[in-house]
Amino acid sequence: MPDNLKNVVEPAFIVLAFTAGCLINRRRNDRKDYADCLEDDVEAGEAYVDSPPLKPSLLAQPEPSVRRRAPNLVFVLLSRFFNAFPFLIEIWYWNMTYWIYQGLRAFSARMIAGNEAIFTRAQEHALEILDLEHLFGIDIEQRFQSYVMTQQAWLMPYLARIYYSHISLGVCFLVYIYTFLPPSTFRRIRRTIAADNAIAFVIVTVWRCSPPRLLPQEYGFVDILHSKAGGANAWNNNRFQLTIAAMPSLHFGTALFFAVCMCRFSPHRFMRVLAPLWPAAMIITIVATANHFLTDAFIGALVPLLGWRYNRMVLILKPVQDFIFAPLISRLDLVDPNARVVPKAL
Repeated sequence: MPDNLKNVVEPAFIVLAFTAGCLINRRRNDRKDYADCLEDDVEAGEAYVDSPPLKPSLLAQPEPSVRRRAPNLVFVLLSRFFNAFPFLIEIWYWNMTYWIYQGLRAFSARMIAGNEAIFTRAQEHALEILDLEHLFGIDIEQRFQSYVMTQQAWLMPYLARIYYSHISLGVCFLVYIYTFLPPSTFRRIRRTIAADNAIAFVIVTVWRCSPPRLLPQEYGFVDILHSKAGGANAWNNNRFQLTIAAMPSLHFGTALFFAVCMCRFSPHRFMRVLAPLWPAAMIITIVATANHFLTDAFIGALVPLLGWRYNRMVLILKPVQDFIFAPLISRLDLVDPNARVVPKAL
């Protein structure tokens, strides 16, 4: 695939997936106010328990006796647009979570660029992991990569695609759970993903670790992902990439978390059957491409457990949500009190 085309495929797919999510979840004839939605959830047994409702100013207000001022046309149009396509708010959430996390990683990468002491320490940490795995007899990474490269070489291009599809599959997962899962379950999963990013960033900052592919040649690892055959593009191979971030492996941890959520909550049997294939493919991928140790994957699997347990810490951002979306809701009420933007709150 030409390099220029590779740089376009992933963002184009993400835009397409988000567009599909907006169209699938478009509201047509079911306009309700926020209080009615809360009542419906209670009757259905899906009350907003783990996420407090929006502040009272966003709920239905008594009809004022005085004549109301003329609404701002821009806010009215935006409100109606968001009311018709509520998934747009989820795109905003995703962008906020993703770009804050990637921005922090990029900032960290530039801050340590050229600092040999930090990179040396990261390599020492990687060797400590190898020693630990050797102690337990699970230091199979180099042998496994060598086997795949010599006996199953045809697999490598596909494994590289699996690795780089991490973000795209995550977007598809978000669209699916928004469409088919109860709001309370969706919100908890979304908060967990955000919490996972925060936990992982703390770990990669406090305990930097080189991936196997960056170890000296004497250890026998080959950098597959960043070779010409590995499918690297400008989005994942640039000077803003934090290369010494092997611990933990969110590629595997997130894949496993998605699979568990699908097996536990998906209403579709075929999705529950297929879901475990993703983390299975990912663990093979991250080891065969020498991007993570097995220990990285193990710690990566523990991160979502912490994120799930402490996901409510993300609720500290709820005032930001209310501040941003309140104008859209209140301005819409000036025109039609029965038409409401009802975001799936934090």
